[in-house]
Amino acid sequence: MSKQPLAFLSTPMLPVAEDQHIAADLDVSLSTPLTLVVNAQLELADADQRSMELSLVIPRSQCRGERPLLAALLDAAQAAVARATRGGTRHQPRRVVTQVAGRPHLIPLFVAA
Repeated sequence: MSKQPLAFLSTPMLPVAEDQHIAADLDVSLSTPLTLVVNAQLELADADQRSMELSLVIPRSQCRGERPLLAALLDAAQAAVARATRGGTRHQPRRVVTQVAGRPHLIPLFVAA
């Protein structure tokens, strides 16, 4: 069994406020009256440790300003991962990371048992 890289262990989870909105300014690539698009990176569970860029599309109705509800962010991440991996048939996902103030933060989509 291989050990997880140190970077994996040191990447913090996204902060969540008591009202369940993300408590940080995310890396937003597009903001319209109807949607918020957040940049993210899907890291794959393969020997090459490759990654894929993702765009997480969140309904503006599920946001307070530029901060989405955690549930809306998770739904958007799950949909983006499914598209990128073709439902897990093309690539095996490992984790999803987004940037907060230029630093990587984990989106808690895949929880280890």
